[in-house]
Amino acid sequence: MFKLKLVPLYILVLLMAILIFFQAWTFYLGTTNVTFERLTGSKPYSEIKEMSLRRYKEGAISPHLFKIETDDDKKIIEKLSKDCGMEKITVDKLPKEAEETDKEMVEVIEKSPYIYLSRSYDLQHPQEGRMCLVFRDKEHLYLFINGNL
Repeated sequence: MFKLKLVPLYILVLLMAILIFFQAWTFYLGTTNVTFERLTGSKPYSEIKEMSLRRYKEGAISPHLFKIETDDDKKIIEKLSKDCGMEKITVDKLPKEAEETDKEMVEVIEKSPYIYLSRSYDLQHPQEGRMCLVFRDKEHLYLFINGNL
C-alpha cells in the first residue's frame, strides 16, 4: 500500500514537474513571435518572411532588436506606424538611448535610406508608449523597441 517514507520523494517529483513546466513556459514567452506580439500589441504581420530577435543586456530600457526579412517594407512600416505611432525622422533626432545601446546599430542607422521613430514614448512606463525605431540596411528591415523594465 502507500508507504509514508516515500512522501518526500513524491513531493520532490512534483516540484521537479512544476519546475519543468515553468522552464518551458518561460522559453515559450521568450520566442520571437510572442515577444513581437507582446511588445507591439499585434501578431507578426503576414508580410514578414522571417524574423530574428536580439536581446541586449539588461539596461535602462530593456531593448530588443528585431531583424525582419520582407519583400514589402511599405506595408510593414505602415502597420508599425499604426501600432507604434511612428513618423519619419533624420539621424540627428536619434534618441541617445539608442546610441548608448549599440554603436554598430547606429552605424547602420546612419546609412539607412529612412528612419522612423515613435512620436511619443515613455521609457520608464512602456505601457504608456514604447520607443519604436525602424531602419533598414541593404538586406533587412530592423525594429528597435524598448521592452518592459
